[in-house]
Amino acid sequence: MTTYDRPQLFIGGEWVEPESTEEVVVNNPATGEVVGRAALGDSRDLAKAVDAARRTFDQGVWRDTDPKERGEVLRRASELLQERADELAVGITSELGCPIWFSQAAHVPNPIRHTAYYGDLASSYEFEEVRTDGTNRSLVVQEPVGVAAGIVPWNGPLSGPSLKIAPALAAGCSIVLKPAPETPFSAYAFADVMTEAGLPKGVLSIVPAGREAGQSLVDNPGVDKIAFTGSTAAGKQIAASAAARVARVTLELGGKSAAIVLDDADLDATIAKLLPMALNVNGQMCIAQTRVLVPASREKEVLDALSAALESQVVGNPLDPSTTIGPLISQRQQERVRGYISLAREEGARVVTGGERITMPSELANGWFVPPTLLADVNNAMRVAREEIFGPVLAVIPYGSEEEAVAIANDSPYGLSGSVWTADADRGLAIARRIRTGMVSVNGSPQAYGSPFGGFKESGLGREMGPEGLRSYLEVKSVALGA
Repeated sequence: MTTYDRPQLFIGGEWVEPESTEEVVVNNPATGEVVGRAALGDSRDLAKAVDAARRTFDQGVWRDTDPKERGEVLRRASELLQERADELAVGITSELGCPIWFSQAAHVPNPIRHTAYYGDLASSYEFEEVRTDGTNRSLVVQEPVGVAAGIVPWNGPLSGPSLKIAPALAAGCSIVLKPAPETPFSAYAFADVMTEAGLPKGVLSIVPAGREAGQSLVDNPGVDKIAFTGSTAAGKQIAASAAARVARVTLELGGKSAAIVLDDADLDATIAKLLPMALNVNGQMCIAQTRVLVPASREKEVLDALSAALESQVVGNPLDPSTTIGPLISQRQQERVRGYISLAREEGARVVTGGERITMPSELANGWFVPPTLLADVNNAMRVAREEIFGPVLAVIPYGSEEEAVAIANDSPYGLSGSVWTADADRGLAIARRIRTGMVSVNGSPQAYGSPFGGFKESGLGREMGPEGLRSYLEVKSVALGA
């Protein structure tokens, strides 16, 4: 297994010695073996990164580059990522623990596509428009917001950074990225490929760091816009800090998404598509469909089918292509998920299959595994139905009518994703329109590429992906031109 070593930080487009003396040792979540060591930055390192970004932005180093040239750099970076795709997939699986097939199918291709997409959009986007009322004319200009700070979690080690870096650079911003200390290595791919693609020095910095250092980045007056992905609790704190100086924010936060299975749904087809939407990244996704709402008349049928499907999952080494469920990211996360399963029992839920523990072969005995778990006798007032567990745990909740199903789906502080499963697509669309979330799928259909990503309520503010993702890094200026 490749061992990674990143003793320096990428600040201002150069590899530099950190001010901090802290480092993180990353262990393979499946085996406990050391994946590598990486320096962690502190507030001093992040301040240096902001200073470099501020300087390059104010000097117009990247801001004033023709958008078509910016697009060329992004497209070249995308090509360079593609050349490293196999290596990146193994690296992501080694530090995150998601099955290798998912790294190959999503974790690597998606950021490659995001980077190319924003390269194309930078080249084609209309940043200026003349408007007239018949007498007077105005030039409406969309210009880069300034210095952006991107803060990303560990569950999308390459995808998360791409959704911050690519649109920010397409817009003409300078950006400081703070990856999570749990997965520090994958994001550095952007340091390598952006440098080789011709991005000027100072425009991009990548500094893995902990929460306290991250807060210093949020509070830094040199940062004009904060783009955060993570927990709702952290998002609220960031929003409050940003409000104190009216910094711009995009927040992509937690979720507790509901899958509404209607009475006419084909159960075999539904479960085949629903389970990946609930279990990808071993259940550690904010869009996971973990509340399964079923007609009371079909509850036993659904429980039996879901139980059999979960028991057929292959829990094992994520580098094995046959594995469908790998370990959780850390022992802390493992304990958190086990705690929620125990809490479910205390609240009166029944564990149909799975549970807190699983016996693994000796070579995986030190891995942070939790078996895929199905909960029954759950009502929507229970904590396991309201709080984000972030693990392979599904809860089945019965309903009596379509109106009740929609009410249960909407009875959540979150509003990120959801799905409707039915033999009647028009019926599914009608219900999807009533679900208060940023994204809904009918029968597991994937979103068209370029669709916006984000949530209602406590699932966040603003949108990523698509042209909406670019616009979140732009400010609008109106210049009066006269008659």
